[in-house]
Amino acid sequence: MTEKRAERGAVRSTVNKLQDVIGGVAGRASAGMTTTAHAFVPNAAIGDLYEIAAAELALERSSSPEVRALAVQMRDDHMTSAHQLSAALEMNETRGAPPIPTELDARRHTMFEHLENAVGDKFDGTYLDQQLLAHEETLTLLTSYLERGDNAQLRSFAAGAAPVVARHLSHVKACKAQKAS
Repeated sequence: MTEKRAERGAVRSTVNKLQDVIGGVAGRASAGMTTTAHAFVPNAAIGDLYEIAAAELALERSSSPEVRALAVQMRDDHMTSAHQLSAALEMNETRGAPPIPTELDARRHTMFEHLENAVGDKFDGTYLDQQLLAHEETLTLLTSYLERGDNAQLRSFAAGAAPVVARHLSHVKACKAQKAS
């Protein structure tokens, strides 16, 4: 009975990871085509919401000092990003842009549930895998909008946020490499 339960857990973990990867690929493709404030604002904001929630969960559940340090950086930097996006939306130049969402979209909610359901030693790997996907998507969103976005104020926000997200992506890759060795 315990073997079957472990087998089901392994299958569920694999299916969850596959769903996260497919969602990440779709999200990145969509992010690469984002040129309007109406598409950019919710995606950037929901990305920050997801990062903050995932980091808080990692701080509760991870026992790895490296993952915990990464989570602190993610939480703090994405809280700053959320504040900066909010400030950008208060400018006259962003009048007419959509309001910042206060909840995760279905895709990122599912990713967060997968992270919540990761058990034991699978948690850190799931967190790092999701961070890689999320930051690749966010960097694509920011660079795409910076290059072709329809709002100068939001392009300025993207220009400031992109280097931070690029550093996050490098940090995530380094953590994953360290965990693999």
